[in-house]
Formats: sequence, C-alpha cells, structure tokens
Amino acid sequence: MSCALSRETPSSRLSDRGLTRSIIAALLFVAVSTAALAQPVIVASTTSQVGPLERSEWIVQAGPNPIDTFRMTRLARNVAPANLKGSILLLPSLGTTFALYEQRDANGALGTSIAEFFAIRGYDVYGYSPRFEGVPAGSCELGLFDCSVMLSWDLQSMVDDVSFVRDHIESIHPGGHVVAGGLSLGGILAVAVANDDGARYDGVFPWEGMMLSLDPAVQNLNVGYCNQGQAIVGAGIAYDAVGNGVFKSIVQYSAGSPDGLTPIALFPPFLTNQQVLVSTLSLPTPGPISGPVPGYILTAGDAATASLFYASEQRLQENVLTGFNNYTPTPVTRDISCALAGIDTTHTHNLAAFAGSVLMIGGGQAFGAYMQDQLDAFSGASDRELLLEPDFGHVDHFFSPQHRRFVERPILRWLRQVF
Repeated sequence: MSCALSRETPSSRLSDRGLTRSIIAALLFVAVSTAALAQPVIVASTTSQVGPLERSEWIVQAGPNPIDTFRMTRLARNVAPANLKGSILLLPSLGTTFALYEQRDANGALGTSIAEFFAIRGYDVYGYSPRFEGVPAGSCELGLFDCSVMLSWDLQSMVDDVSFVRDHIESIHPGGHVVAGGLSLGGILAVAVANDDGARYDGVFPWEGMMLSLDPAVQNLNVGYCNQGQAIVGAGIAYDAVGNGVFKSIVQYSAGSPDGLTPIALFPPFLTNQQVLVSTLSLPTPGPISGPVPGYILTAGDAATASLFYASEQRLQENVLTGFNNYTPTPVTRDISCALAGIDTTHTHNLAAFAGSVLMIGGGQAFGAYMQDQLDAFSGASDRELLLEPDFGHVDHFFSPQHRRFVERPILRWLRQVF
C-alpha cells in the first residue's frame, strides 16, 4: 500500500494528546464505575494505516479514577502474525512516551523512526505509554482531575501495566518470541520487568537506564535523593509539575529566540536562551532526575560556545515541544533513587534468574559509566553485552542524526541473534 495513503504523522498525533486525554477522561468518568476495577480493561481502540504498516492503539483503564489509564500501541506489517519475526516491546522514557520511538527524522520519511525501522523489517513492534501520559498541563493544579491517584503510580504499577501489554502480545503470538527495552526510564523498567516477569522474555535491552550499582559514589548520592523522595511521598505530594515545564520553556525560548536574553528567573539574566539550553543539557546538575549518578549530563556540548557536540537541536526541539509529559509521579522517582541507593531491592533481587539475552547501551557521561554492575547482576543470562559510547551524555544516542548507527542497527544485530 502506498505511503501517500497515510495522512497521519507522529507529530500530528502528539499535538492532540492533551485534548484527547481530556475528552477520554470525561467519557470514562461516565463509563467506569467508581468501584475499584479488579483488572485493567481495554475501553477504546483505534486503527490507522501508516504506509505499509498498520498502527493500532488501545486505551486501558487501570483503575476507577478517570486519569488512571495507559495506552498500548502496535505497529506492524498487515500480515498474519506467524509471518512476523518476533515482538519488540518498547518502554517509555520519563519525559515522553511511545511517541519517542515514533519520532521521524527531519525529512519526515517513513521508516526513519525507531518503531518504523523495526516494523518495516518484519518485526511486530509494541509500545507502552504510562498513566501520566497526556495529562493536560495545569489540570491537576486546577482540580480538574483528582491527581492524588498519582501517589499509587509507582514503579510496580508500571511493571503491572507492562504485564498487561505482555498478555496482549501473547494473545496475538501464543508462545512467540518477545524482547523488551527502551531509553532512560524505559531501560530502568526493562530491568524491573526482567526481575519480575523474566521468564516471558527472550531478552531485554536497557538503554541508558539502570537500577543497581555497587559504586559507593552512586549509592551515597542516591541515599539523599531516596530520603527526599520518601519524605515528599509521605507528605502526600503526588507529582512534580515544575521540572518538565521549566525544561519545555527552556527549549521553547531557545527555538524561538536563541540569541535573546533568558526571561526564566532561575538563570542569570545575562545568559541567552541558547546558552541556557546548552548549559542545562551539558553541565552536571544535582537532582534525582537531572543527576542520578556522578558527572551525569543529558547531552555533550560546550556551554561557552553554546553548541552541542552530537545531538541535533531540531530533533530535540521537536521531541520536547510536541511530546513531553507535563507531570512526573513522585513515587516513580523515589523508587529509582532508593534502588540506586541500594536501599530498595524490590526490582533487582531476582535478576540472576533471568535466562534471556541482555544488551545494554550507555553513554560514558551518564549511566553508561556505571552500568557494568547492573550488567553483572544478570549472572544467569544467556549472553551479556554493554555497548558504550564514552563521549555521549544520557540522550545523545537518540538525538544524534546518526541514531541508526548507535541504536537501531546494534539492536537489529542483537535481535537476529536472539530470535
């Protein structure tokens, strides 16, 4: 089927996420009983054609609260499931959702997104977008939704959601081969899934994400973050609405007026919007999200010249301005910090039992410098490999114009071995 038949693009889907979430939440408020749901339930679905690929999306109600929903997506050639090579479950980063893996190159060509790259090559691609996806900015603060439910949106709730998606894959491919992985939180979640449900996966690929380190510097740093997170959650603070909002403003000002002076009060007023952007991305910043390990940066760059070394600013701007989440549930960041501190082993204690293949991808100026301990924890794996780009920050692999060299092709090589 010709590519011209599809008018839908990843960007057009992303721009409508907040409005769609509001409408769906209103409908679900009527449709779903206020009594607790025993099991997640699919409440809506859509199917569209994307060139030779069929894209299906399901909305899953996971609880009685109208916003207690997540999405699962499937992108594959429209052929019998038995004719596909195996299933890839892509897990979301903290800032965005499955939309990350649907972002195409600047030319908009079909097949240039990560999800399309694998789907066109005959793999059955699935995605999970978490419950905090698409909650409209300001809606929690205005009381439009009861966002206290986010206190229950911890890492285990995400593992449970992924298990539902895995069940759905099983219904399409009984006994089929499945791998799971993703960037940042997606890599962290891949570790947690392998720990919790590893027998149902042939392999995992944590990409710039980890939950375990024996390094005293990493553990000591995260003890403070863990204690802070426990105090925040204990005080009933369910979400952070500031961090992502500030970052989106930084990117927006840089995109619109790179040489203009920053209006953001958090930064010295003599800095330009471009200098603020590069400084934010390329200088270590303390915090459970911005600095979970020593020396952690998002992208490599030079703050003095306000330039990035590897990342495409256009690619970054598109991602942040069209697909970034507005809220971060505080229990999720608490769980990650407490795991990295060595305090909470809920999602790491069973990793030695994982018998599948493990491919880890890391940047030397982010998690990658400390990922060996996490890889070693998979002591029962059939094979283990760490691909390290020493000069990369946390998201340089993705935002590089050469992302196929650093992401898709290494994963494709690994998939051919696993499947």
